[in-house]
Amino acid sequence: MLGRKKGFSASQSKRMSKRMQSSTVGSHVVRDAPARRGKHAPSNASSVDFANMRRANKATRGYVSHVGTSAQSGESDSAYSRRVSRLGYVQEIQRKARHRRILFFALVAVLVVAVAAGVGAYTYFSSSDSKLALGSSNAKEALIAPAEGEPYYVLCAAELGSAAKARGAATDAYLLVRVDEGARVLSFASIPANLDMRLSDGKDHPLYDARGLGGDAELIRQVAKLAEVDVAHFAATDEEGLSGMVDAVGGVALTLAEEVDDPRAGTVVLPAGEQTLGGDEALVYLRALNFSGGFDAASANRVAFTLALAQRALASEGLSFASLVGEAGDYLSCDFTSSQLIALGDALRPLDQVTTYVCALPGYATDAAEPLFEYYEDEWADMLARFKAGEDPAIVDSSAAGVNPAEVTVEVRNGAGTTGAAGRLGEMLASAGFKVEGTGNVDDGTVYPETFVIYKDGAYEGAAKAVARAASGGRVINGGDFYTFDTNVLVIIGKDWMPVS
Repeated sequence: MLGRKKGFSASQSKRMSKRMQSSTVGSHVVRDAPARRGKHAPSNASSVDFANMRRANKATRGYVSHVGTSAQSGESDSAYSRRVSRLGYVQEIQRKARHRRILFFALVAVLVVAVAAGVGAYTYFSSSDSKLALGSSNAKEALIAPAEGEPYYVLCAAELGSAAKARGAATDAYLLVRVDEGARVLSFASIPANLDMRLSDGKDHPLYDARGLGGDAELIRQVAKLAEVDVAHFAATDEEGLSGMVDAVGGVALTLAEEVDDPRAGTVVLPAGEQTLGGDEALVYLRALNFSGGFDAASANRVAFTLALAQRALASEGLSFASLVGEAGDYLSCDFTSSQLIALGDALRPLDQVTTYVCALPGYATDAAEPLFEYYEDEWADMLARFKAGEDPAIVDSSAAGVNPAEVTVEVRNGAGTTGAAGRLGEMLASAGFKVEGTGNVDDGTVYPETFVIYKDGAYEGAAKAVARAASGGRVINGGDFYTFDTNVLVIIGKDWMPVS
C-alpha cells in the first residue's frame, strides 16, 4: 500500500539478532574457577565459551579480542577503588570550571570590598577637605610653597573675643610657627594684633586692620614682611572654634604659673597649678593679659595651650586621630588638606619629644585710648635670626648671667599712673634678691608709655638686664646724664607693664 512505512519483519529481526550475537563475546564466564575474595580469578582461554568457533580457536592460541564487563582481572580491591574513584574527563572539566567560578566570585568580592574602601576613603577625604577649606578667603594668593624637605612657616590667626565685646579684628591673636619636620623642631613667635604697621594703603594701622583692608592675603603679606620669611600655610579660627576643639578632645591639661583673673577675659578665675580646661576656661586663659610678664607671659600661655591641644589630639592614634582630623573643619579653616594634617601629625608624634621654642615680638604698648604696639627693631632682628635658624630665639645676654642680685641696688619709680605699681614691682625685685632702696612716683608728672630700666655706668649694664628680666619687661638703656639717681639701676614703670592682679 502506498504511504506505508516499511519496518522490520520477524524474520529480519531474528537474522539481525544472530549476527549481533556472532560478533560479540559469548558467556565469558570462567568455568569451575574458585571465587577468591579481593581478586578476580584469572581467565583461561580453554575454559571460555565463544559463540563463534573462529574466536574460540583464537582464544585457544592465546588471543582474546573482546572482553565483556563481567570479566574478572587480578586487580586488588584498593587499586580497583582508586581507579573507579578517579574523575572522568567530563567530571574533571566540571571540577575545574567549578573552581574557576569560586575564584572568580572571590576576586569579585575582594574587588567590591576594595572599591567600597576606596569610595569610603575618597568620601572621607573629600568631605574633610571641603570642611577645612578656606572658602571665600584669599589667603592662597599670598602663600608660597616651600622647597621639598625644607622648614616652612604657618601663620595661625584666632579671633578670641572678650568678656566686654563680641569677637572682632581687635581681639585677634597671631602666631607665626616655624615647622622643621626633619629636625623635629617647632618655633613659635607671637605677634601682637595691635602692632603698628604701614599697610598696603600707605597708612599706619594696627595689624588687625589688615584683613579688613585686603583680606587674609594682606595679613599674611604683612607678617611675612615683618619676619622676612615666606608663609606656606594659613589657619584661622574663632572663639566658638577654639571652645569646640577643646571640648572635642575632652579638655586640655595645663599647669598655670600664676592665677588667671582678668575681668576683660571673662568672669572665670583660674587658680595657679594643674588645671584641665574646658572650652570656656580655655577662652579666659587665652584672652587674659594682666600678667606680671605682660605680653610675653600671655604669648607663652597661648603657645603652651596650642601645644597641649595638639598633644591631646595626637594622643588619639589611627582611626581616632583621622576622625578628629575629619571633625577639625567644624572648628577651623586652613589650606591644609586632611591627608597633610594626618601626615604632619605622624611626623610630630610623640609631640613631647619635639623641641619647641617660644618668643614674642619685643616692644611696648603706647599710651593711647587704643594702644598700639611698637617693637624694638634691633632686638627683633637678633631674635629673628635665631628664630629662622631653628635656634632658641629668646634673648640671652651673658652679661646678665653672672650678676649677683644682692650686690645690685635699685630704685623704682611709677610713671604709669597706676596706683601701687611701684610698690608691687619693688616687692617683686626684692623677692628676687635685689636691694630695693626706694619706690615712689616720677617727679615730672609724665605718663610713660614704656618701661625703662636705666643704668649710667657701663659696669652696671649686666645688672640692668638682670633687673629687666626679673621685672618681666622693660627696655634697658644707658641714661647718661639725663637721669639722676643714686642707685646702680633706676626703673621707671610705663603703661606697658602689667602687674599681677
